[in-house]
Amino acid sequence: MSVIPFVVAVEPWDLEALDEKVSAGRASELAWLKKAREDEGVRFLRGKAQSEARGRVRAKFAAMRAKGKLAGTRDLVVARAVRAELKTQALDGPYEPLPSKDARMPGRRVGTGPSHYDRFGHEKTKLTARMAVRLPADLGEQLVRATYWTSAPAVKALWEWQTRWGDGPEVIFREAERRGAVTLLDVWCAAMASRPDADAIFEKAKLRAQIITTGDIFRAAVKRTIR
Repeated sequence: MSVIPFVVAVEPWDLEALDEKVSAGRASELAWLKKAREDEGVRFLRGKAQSEARGRVRAKFAAMRAKGKLAGTRDLVVARAVRAELKTQALDGPYEPLPSKDARMPGRRVGTGPSHYDRFGHEKTKLTARMAVRLPADLGEQLVRATYWTSAPAVKALWEWQTRWGDGPEVIFREAERRGAVTLLDVWCAAMASRPDADAIFEKAKLRAQIITTGDIFRAAVKRTIR
């Protein structure tokens, strides 16, 4: 089965709770497999009979997973929760493929703008853990398309807001600090930068809140799983 890999920033305690849930699910799977093999009498069989019995166990095991009665991997647990979250947020409908220019862009979550749209600002983020997970290709594509197109109007409006108001003094100083030092040119640019009024700042906050990222869906899915 084709899969799409994701790496998601999550709260460390949520990841720990998720992994505990997965471990419990794996223990249930192993217990189920042990009983199923005993019911089939696998250890007393040989040759073709044993092979057929093992095949029946595998088929039943796959059916139990498909029904959602067994889940012993992170991929399975998270995928089910992502499907449920997409349905809850009415993001499970049909969406067009991404524009090729955006589909090729690495390192940026679909549905977000550039760094100056960071919704965490100067706050220290709690999302310090990284969750690696693989989704079935159809589900991963649905997630990417849904978040991209749902967020597209707000992203466009944020770009327009950015064009109107620019980075602002705080962003100019922050970028200078990342480069290693604040120069006189940076100070001059900050002094001359446009300063949005209260209405403009409120409008930007509203637009940010309308953006749904793949990470948002994953984090909601994790919360759904562990609560």
